[in-house]
Amino acid sequence: MFNAIKTELSQLLFRQQRLSNYLEPLVQWIWPGYMAGRYQAKLLRVRPQAGCLRLRLKVSRFYPRFIAGQHVQLQLLIDGRQLERTFSICSAVTDLQQDSELELAIRLNPAGQFTGRLAGLLKPGMTVHLSAPTGSFVFQPTQAAVMVAAGSGITPLFAMLASVRRLTQPVQLLYFFRGPASPLLAEELVELERRFPLLSIEWHDSAQGRVPLSKLLRQSQIPAGAQFYLCGPAALMQQWRTTLHDIGIQPSAIWQEQYHGLAMNGLGTNGLEMQAEADGALTVWQGNQPRQIAGKGVLLNRLEHHGIASPSGCRRGVCMQCLCHKQSGVVRNVLTGELSDAGSEYIQLCISEASGAVSLELAGNLANE
Repeated sequence: MFNAIKTELSQLLFRQQRLSNYLEPLVQWIWPGYMAGRYQAKLLRVRPQAGCLRLRLKVSRFYPRFIAGQHVQLQLLIDGRQLERTFSICSAVTDLQQDSELELAIRLNPAGQFTGRLAGLLKPGMTVHLSAPTGSFVFQPTQAAVMVAAGSGITPLFAMLASVRRLTQPVQLLYFFRGPASPLLAEELVELERRFPLLSIEWHDSAQGRVPLSKLLRQSQIPAGAQFYLCGPAALMQQWRTTLHDIGIQPSAIWQEQYHGLAMNGLGTNGLEMQAEADGALTVWQGNQPRQIAGKGVLLNRLEHHGIASPSGCRRGVCMQCLCHKQSGVVRNVLTGELSDAGSEYIQLCISEASGAVSLELAGNLANE
């Protein structure tokens, strides 16, 4: 009852889900690195590899334990703004348990607002912020498995394999990459194959010619009852799911983690996609001037991409500076996955995606930054 009253009071007075979010600016006077709902991590090592940056991070002993295959949000201050993106953990759970360390491997996109800045920004010794681990893309080691990865999609699959003490069921890993210098975590994967007799790894360089997954599966002896774990770009994941469907694999046997652009979107049991339609039609009104906004992703980023200035602060759903009047339409909270009502209400632009057509009302007149 007391917790319910606290939540109601917080939402009524401050439009916050938690009182800790409202108190964050006050706490930061005493503890400058504090961020509600985030954990500090010290960057121990930055290692370029296969078009990625491998980040070794030291966290506190209070950091939550994770299940291999889960992901975290990495938050950084870039050009005066707090930005965050989601990445899979690519280290064994024992690294966290024994040494309070974990690793991320981030594919660099030179044109990316976030990953395009990392090479010149990240230095050993600096402090970053992480969310708690989350995600339902987890390994079932008691069942035979076929794992399929493309590029940096190997990261959660590697964490799964590195976290088991022994394999009692056969596991086949098909790893697709491009160019002889591109396999990520290659040395570590070879060591895992040496350690586990039931693990077999097939390396496929697409620069030497693409081999359809259907052909590879026809050439393989798929164990009865095998679970399939897929991770890679969204378009490729859809092709692979279609292939598995065509050869009779049930959706309940497919576990998938797909990434698209800067975000990762999990698919859990039964292959049900958890990503909302994030590129719905967006109409913005300022005064009597309507404007149609194309694109996808959180609404604040879509507005800024089209040169529309809107107040913002923390950019992660805490400070409420980006509060905006939604006239109509449904939005999804990217932190909780919850869908809004379709009617008029106030929303936070930094954590809301359009799920279908959405109309917003901004103060003032439309103007470019």
